[in-house]
Amino acid sequence: MSTIFDAVYGTALVCGSPYFFLKFILSERYRSGITQRLGWLGTRKGKNPCIWIHGASVGEILTVKALVKSIEKEFNNLDIVISANTNTGLSVAEKCFGGKKIFYFPLDLSWVVDRVLNAIDPAYVILVELEIWPNFLIAVTKKHIPVILVNARISEKSMKWYRVLSKISRGFFESLTNKENAFCSRTETDTTRLRNLGIPEAQIFTTGNMKFDNMVTAVPEDTKERLLRLFEIGKDDKVIVCGSTHEGEEAILLRIFKQIRSKVDNLRLVLVPRHIERVSEVIKQIESAGLSCVRKTDLDKGIKIGADIYETVILCDTIGELLTIYSVADCVFVGRSLVPHGGQNMMEPAGLAKPVIVGPHTFNFNEEVQLLKEADAIKIVQDESSLLNELMYLLEHPYEARELGKRAQSVVVKQRGATERNLNVLRKILLKERTVSV
Repeated sequence: MSTIFDAVYGTALVCGSPYFFLKFILSERYRSGITQRLGWLGTRKGKNPCIWIHGASVGEILTVKALVKSIEKEFNNLDIVISANTNTGLSVAEKCFGGKKIFYFPLDLSWVVDRVLNAIDPAYVILVELEIWPNFLIAVTKKHIPVILVNARISEKSMKWYRVLSKISRGFFESLTNKENAFCSRTETDTTRLRNLGIPEAQIFTTGNMKFDNMVTAVPEDTKERLLRLFEIGKDDKVIVCGSTHEGEEAILLRIFKQIRSKVDNLRLVLVPRHIERVSEVIKQIESAGLSCVRKTDLDKGIKIGADIYETVILCDTIGELLTIYSVADCVFVGRSLVPHGGQNMMEPAGLAKPVIVGPHTFNFNEEVQLLKEADAIKIVQDESSLLNELMYLLEHPYEARELGKRAQSVVVKQRGATERNLNVLRKILLKERTVSV
C-alpha cells in the first residue's frame, strides 16, 4: 500500500520540480543532509535494542531532553538514536545528545524508509508531537515496531487530513490504529481528536505538555553577566529582544525601534531571526533603516560595537542561544506571529519571567497562549501600531512589566509533570516487551 503515497509524492515532485530545483540550488537548508534524507546512512553500531526518537525541529528536540535522560537512567540497556527534519534541529540535537547517533529523518518514500529502518534496526520508535508520516508508519508497523507518540497534538485541520489518508490507504489506517502503538496527548481536546480518528481509547493517555518540564526558569547569573558585557549593555539601558523573527517582521520592528528611541533613553534592540540563512537579508534591512548592525559572531571574536551603541542593532547569527539572550531583555516580542505563520515558543521567555508580546497569529501555540491569557500573563497585539503601544507601555512601566513576567513564569511552573507521566506510559511498554522477550 505504500506505493499509493510514493505515487502521490512522485506526482508532487514532478509538478513542483522547478520550485524544488530552485530551492535546492539557492538554499543550504534544502541541501542539508540530502544523502541521509535519501537513506544513505551508516549502520548503527552496538548490539543493544534501540529506541529511535524523532523530533521535527528545535522545539521538539528540546522537548524530549528530560525524557531522554530518564530513559538513559532507567533503561541503560537500550541504545538511543535521534533524528530531526531541519538543520537547526540537528544542530541542537548534537549539542544536547552528543555521542549518540544523530541524523536527518528520511524522506517518506517507501524504499528510503526501508533502507533507514534496516540501518537503524529500532526496537521502538518515539515520535514527538505530530510527526506521523504515512510510509514510515506503515513500514514500522510491518516490522512490528511499537510507535509511541509523545506530546501529541492534533489540530482540527490535521485530523481531517488524516481521515482522508485513512480512506485512501487501508494500510495507513491499520498502522495508525495498531494496538502496539501508544499516544500521549497534551490535552483532552487532542485526546478526543485522536479517538475520533479511530484510535482505541485504551491506547490514548492525556499526559500534558512536556515542554513545560524543560523550561528554564533562571539563567546562571555569570552567564547573563557575560552576555551583558558582550553586548555592552549598561545598567540603565532598556533592552527589547525580538526572538524567532520571520520575513516581513524585521522591517516593522525596526520602524518601531526608531520611534521608541525618540521617547525612551538608552534603548537597545536585539534581533534573533528564526532562520539563520536570512541574516544577510536582515542586515540589509537594518542598514536601509539608517541603523548600524553588529553580528553576535563578530562580538564573540572581540569586535566592539562602536561609537554609538544606541544606533546599533545586535543581530544574533548563531544557533541555540535564544534562551540566554532572552535573559537580558526588559521585554520580549516573539516572532512568526505578526505574519500568518503560527508563532514560535513564547513559553521560553515566560519561564524566565519576561513580559511577552506576540502578534495575532499564534495558531501553533493555542494551548500555551490560552494558559497565559487566563493568567493575564501575555500581551497580544494585532498590528504595528498596537505593538508600538504595548512596547512603550511596558518600557515606561517597569513594575507592571515585572508583574506580567512573574505571572507568566507561574504558568510555566504550574504545568510541569508531563515528562514523568509520559515515562509511566513508556515503562509499561518497555517492561512489557522485556517480559515477553524473557
